[in-house]
Amino acid sequence: MGQVAFWSNRHGQSGNSSNLIAVATLIGMEYLTKTLVSHTHWSMSSLESTFLNEKDLDSSEYSSLGIDALERLARSNRLAPKIVKDYTDTVLRDRLELLRGTVKPNEEMFSMIHEVIGSIFDAAKNYYNLTLIDVSSGMRNKLTNSVLTTSDVIVVNLNQNKAVLDEFFTDEPEFLKEKKVVIVLGQYDRHSKYSVSNIKRMYKPKAPIYTVPHCTGYMDALNDKSVVQFFFRNKNIGIQHENHFFLSEVRKLAKGIFEAAGVDTKIYSEQGA
Repeated sequence: MGQVAFWSNRHGQSGNSSNLIAVATLIGMEYLTKTLVSHTHWSMSSLESTFLNEKDLDSSEYSSLGIDALERLARSNRLAPKIVKDYTDTVLRDRLELLRGTVKPNEEMFSMIHEVIGSIFDAAKNYYNLTLIDVSSGMRNKLTNSVLTTSDVIVVNLNQNKAVLDEFFTDEPEFLKEKKVVIVLGQYDRHSKYSVSNIKRMYKPKAPIYTVPHCTGYMDALNDKSVVQFFFRNKNIGIQHENHFFLSEVRKLAKGIFEAAGVDTKIYSEQGA
């Protein structure tokens, strides 16, 4: 179905990684798709700290999995779509897998992967239905630019900070004009003056806007490495439950991403919706 990059114009403010983790887990739980999540950060991202246990993180086999292993295969022309899965960690069997980031000792050494990153994610795209990639913010990172160029959908992560909104909407990056774009507001507060409806009125965006609301239970689950359990525990909660708004909004975001990728969600949804 496609490659989706999670990107932001500002570093560390919009919940890029936590938004991706939320929607990826929900897709894995409620859609009959093979989904891969990965990232291009040099340092360990919250994807690993969320989805891997301490034993996996400390494993001596760390470098034999993940993006470094696929880089070696790509450089030796041995990379093929069907073997990408062999270098991933299973999060939800046959639904959701994690491609770990690099363990290279310095960022400059890792940055050379931009020469083959396109072929790595192209191979993944030919095996998985959906590939969700967390990339560094801004436009100064070669790796970020490589992934953005080859992605079918860009999820732009913003928040309700007016300075962040002004910066993005008054000087929208040129590359987005050629892409399918979905906007998501992380840590969303529906009682803020800067609600979705007011933001639409103020900036008149062309792309649809979704939210990942602030949710104490989800934040605790991120800290406790229990995100998958959190989603299954809250899957069928009623409208009065404190986590219902969060789940409802993440469901809308998942559907919005599929629609931007041109996918009929009725085919893949467990509930046919």
